[in-house]
Amino acid sequence: MTLIADMSEPERQSWATLIADICVFSIFIKSMTSGRLPRNFRVESGSASELIGVYVWVIVVTIIIHAVIASIFALRGKAEGFERDERDVEIERKGARNGFWVVTIVINIIIFQLLVENSLSSDYQALIAVASPSNMFFALMGTMFLGDIVYRATMVWAYRGPSG
Repeated sequence: MTLIADMSEPERQSWATLIADICVFSIFIKSMTSGRLPRNFRVESGSASELIGVYVWVIVVTIIIHAVIASIFALRGKAEGFERDERDVEIERKGARNGFWVVTIVINIIIFQLLVENSLSSDYQALIAVASPSNMFFALMGTMFLGDIVYRATMVWAYRGPSG
């Protein structure tokens, strides 16, 4: 196990952002769902104003947390004279690429699911239906969080790996 003191600044920042994203995502899931997987898990129906409230809360909190983390590491980097190198840039690109692919694949699954739900009879029961506004909101916001978590987790993994 590597000590925090032995990590580079970009690796520390990746960890901090990953942990923050997972925390906000966990709160988002808890606020939008009830029950447990797989039997009685369900997305709670909410009015449009409730969904807007959750949306604004999630976006504002995420922006604030990311800004605080970036500011802290920018100030630390200036104080210590740290500059990102080619390895850091390549690791960030790899994370962004993996996050992009996850979002792209899941969005296409959501589109397919929506089309299936609207083309089959009304008694079709999907594991997670996306036709209702609450379910669609949950699916899309969850996808965006998943993409960002994959992005940060890829970076953390790459810093841990022998080849970076």
